[in-house]
Amino acid sequence: MEFLVLMKLTEDGMGETADENKNILEKLIIPSIEDLLKMEKEGIVRGGFFEGQRAAAFIFSVSSGEELDDMLSSLPCSAVFGIESMPLESLADALTRDRRILEDLKKA
Repeated sequence: MEFLVLMKLTEDGMGETADENKNILEKLIIPSIEDLLKMEKEGIVRGGFFEGQRAAAFIFSVSSGEELDDMLSSLPCSAVFGIESMPLESLADALTRDRRILEDLKKA
């Protein structure tokens, strides 16, 4: 299954001091990007961050929504990013569905 995953930094991810921002980057953001890079090399994820923003879009290829949830919750940045996921319908499946609907409409 493929899922579109949108991530956006929350206010919790924006420190008020340089030390807070250093800790967020060092303990949450950079380790998460490293984990995502490993997943990318394994063919699990593709996508990236929007240039100049703390938001991202990814396509995850996993066996189930539960596996996706486990992966996302294991990312350290999940503590400071709002994360949304949506299952994707393949183009082939969408075409099959729409052709079936068209056939039913023609019969009516």
